[in-house]
Amino acid sequence: MAKPATPQAPSRQPPASRIPPPSRPRVDISSAAYKQAASRYTRVMIAMPILLVTSYYLFDRLALGHEAKTLHGAPNTDGMNKE
Repeated sequence: MAKPATPQAPSRQPPASRIPPPSRPRVDISSAAYKQAASRYTRVMIAMPILLVTSYYLFDRLALGHEAKTLHGAPNTDGMNKE
């Protein structure tokens, strides 16, 4: 016959306030590697919405066959009135 499992006492852990936060290495924000990474991150964050919106409109026009939007009644840029 198998022995019945005995309940184990919960392990004692220190309260959350006593646990020190994990140490992270200090980052030198004046280093060339940091500036290069920050610049690359900024460029990606700026380019991503532009890329997503333009690719959506291109897909809408090319794959789904919708017409490209046009401006109606756009003003003349040559400065002459057509009458």
